[in-house]
Amino acid sequence: MWAPSTEETYFASMDYTKNVINIMPSAEMLVTFSGGDRDLMRAKKACLLYAERVDFKELIQLRLAEKCDQRRMYITTVDSVSFQELKQDQSLNVTFAGFMENVIRMLKDCQAGKLELCLSAKETATSTAEHPSHDYHLQFVEIRAFKNLVHLCLPCRSAPLHTVLFYINTTLDVAHKKLYLLEQNMQQLQMELNSQNAHIEQLSSDNGKLREALVENTRHLGEKHSAELQHMQDKLEKLNEQRANELERSRRSVAGLQTQLERATLDKTELKTMHEQAEKRNQSLNEELTCCKSRICNLKEQNEKLHTELTAAKKQERKLEYKIEDLKQHTMELQEHIQKGNKEKANIAAELEAEKKILHTKRQALEMASDEIAKANQIILKQSQELLNQKKTISWRTEVALQQEKAIKEKEKLLNMRDEELKQTRQTIQQLREEIPQQLQSMRHFAQGLEEKYKNQILTLKEHLEAASGKENCSRRANRK
Repeated sequence: MWAPSTEETYFASMDYTKNVINIMPSAEMLVTFSGGDRDLMRAKKACLLYAERVDFKELIQLRLAEKCDQRRMYITTVDSVSFQELKQDQSLNVTFAGFMENVIRMLKDCQAGKLELCLSAKETATSTAEHPSHDYHLQFVEIRAFKNLVHLCLPCRSAPLHTVLFYINTTLDVAHKKLYLLEQNMQQLQMELNSQNAHIEQLSSDNGKLREALVENTRHLGEKHSAELQHMQDKLEKLNEQRANELERSRRSVAGLQTQLERATLDKTELKTMHEQAEKRNQSLNEELTCCKSRICNLKEQNEKLHTELTAAKKQERKLEYKIEDLKQHTMELQEHIQKGNKEKANIAAELEAEKKILHTKRQALEMASDEIAKANQIILKQSQELLNQKKTISWRTEVALQQEKAIKEKEKLLNMRDEELKQTRQTIQQLREEIPQQLQSMRHFAQGLEEKYKNQILTLKEHLEAASGKENCSRRANRK
């Protein structure tokens, strides 16, 4: 078998207390103690179980201490080396973290009563009666009918004296701290009790004073109530006398009111008759109002018709104005055409005068040439060749002159045609000038006739409306009277 771990100093030293973590809270459990061959009896004792581990290290420790005598302490420490031996001996297939979780689960099952913790002494050859062995087995046992089942068996040994003293000192320190806190709480509670007692004494003294004040107040109030009762009785007697007087007055007033009611009934009958007459008058007035409303509706329809006729006449006037504007534009265009024709005529006349001057000069040249020919008959014979050339040139010039004369005649014809067109346009312009004022005068006469017609109709409507309003005013005055 394996030896217990040598790393127990991590748990039983002040240097590593910060690294020690409780796996589960300390709990009280029943542990069965079984001895060797001599002690065949199984005894159950109440023990305190502590489960701890070291942070950042694979190290776990289970500590059992008897509740009656905590000097008897049993320690089971498992590190990485002992865990490997456990795996080989008990064929465990878990890691150290899984082993720790399974141990915690089995401890909780023991606490719940599903499993039992059994601490049995290890049998060795060196153990004797004088020198007993301090090695044990901590077993997690499931109790069955035929044979118990051991889930896990851990090596355990009795704690040495220094570890027992260390844990007893830690428990004593915790107990001292708790006592110190309890003493402080007791002192605070004593102070509070003293303050409450002082407050109670003050309240009792105040209560006595209040009782004396209540007695005096009750006496004063009794005297005041007796005086007020007498005063109220006097007032009641006076009120009874006043009530009798008021009853007599009310009887007299009731008799007067009855006479007034009779008069009011007579007035009411008269008012009913007047109201019936007024209703009849209102009916007649309503009939007259309906007649007037029908007349007003007819007048409104006539007025609307007149408005439509006015709008139509205004539209016709606008159309005539548009036609006049179009005629004015047409006359302006004709005047522009006439001005352009005059300009073209002046240009053509200037061209004709220039051509006439050219022809006159040419004729003078021909006359001079004929004179020279007559004078130079002798020279012609000598200079026959020159004369032939001159004849050719003369014939060519004569042909050109004839062509120019033909062109001049055609231009004169065109000028005559344009003169005729200008005369016709002047005649049309004069006719338009004569017709436009006549049309304007006819349109003005038509508009004046329409205005007079509508004015007469409007005056008649106003007279009818004034007559109707006068009748309504007369009827209202008659109703008021």
